Amino acid sequence: MWPVQNSTHGFGPLLAAYPARMRRRHGAELIATLIEMAGPDGRSSRAARWQLAADGLRERFRLPGGRPLAVVAAVLALVVGGALGAAGGSWVGTTLYADLPGAESVAAQMLPPGGTPLSHTGDSSYLNVMDTIAAGLNPAEAAEVSRQKMEADGWDTTSVGTGDGSDGLLRNAHFHATNGNTELSVYAYYATADVDPMISIAGWPSRPAAFVPLTIAGLVLGMIVGWLVAAALTHRIAAARRRRPAALLGGAGLTLLLLPATTFFASLAYYLTGPDTASTGGRLHTGDAFTFGPTMDLLRETGVQGVFGQTGTYLSCTLTGFTLIAIAAIAARPHPAGEAPDPVGALPA
Repeated sequence: MWPVQNSTHGFGPLLAAYPARMRRRHGAELIATLIEMAGPDGRSSRAARWQLAADGLRERFRLPGGRPLAVVAAVLALVVGGALGAAGGSWVGTTLYADLPGAESVAAQMLPPGGTPLSHTGDSSYLNVMDTIAAGLNPAEAAEVSRQKMEADGWDTTSVGTGDGSDGLLRNAHFHATNGNTELSVYAYYATADVDPMISIAGWPSRPAAFVPLTIAGLVLGMIVGWLVAAALTHRIAAARRRRPAALLGGAGLTLLLLPATTFFASLAYYLTGPDTASTGGRLHTGDAFTFGPTMDLLRETGVQGVFGQTGTYLSCTLTGFTLIAIAAIAARPHPAGEAPDPVGALPA
């Protein structure tokens, strides 16, 4: 063994690669191994240090041996962690959405003149403008006037189409417009016995190109963290004096978290695979609020009613689930030193 002045000199980052359970039980042995590999200056080779760091990180991912329920818990944690990470990544993605123009400015610049305002509303994720159509214009002409105004303002527009009312909407003329950052859907409706002719503009921000990469990055990071937390907690429970209560609490917490996790994935799939139109609600995180659970769009689309048709139910499941897991970690008190067999296994060579 080479003499060293400080046996832990330069070894802090390497020791940190190993989980706390290993450092507590085998800290002295780990340091001795590091010193054995050190040269005259008290430092091991770069290759040896990388190998030791890799061994430590691998140990962090390892589950307790011979415990199939630990594998089940880790898989569930992958799902929950992935959903939470994807929610975080997609929430960051929403900060890249363009600001919508104001409803009043849209009405002034893009609607035909002479109409009576019916509704001019909007926020950061959606706008809705609706006016009556002035006398002397039919809806097809009103739609064409609006289209020409937008085209002159630099918007890309489709040609004016028509609907005969067989699709569930009133008879109408319509077109779509975009400027790269904002989508607009314009419908001009013909009069009925109860409704005057009117024209409406619905607007929402276009989905930014970085949204999907950020969501995927969050998903991967969340899955990694979920597995690491599951590995640490299952090792802690395996070494606990009273394993059953801690395991039941942790299992109950994970089960509760599955509900918001799976419904968030369903909402994300609905948002990404559906058309980038107002029918998807414009954003997964409406109004920039962080969402971990189903969106109202998904609940309406699937027709879920009652308690599971309310987003508050999923928030309660999230808070309760994480609370139970935290209690499980606290309840998993380890055996006093020397009373329990080492659940970690052999040290890396």
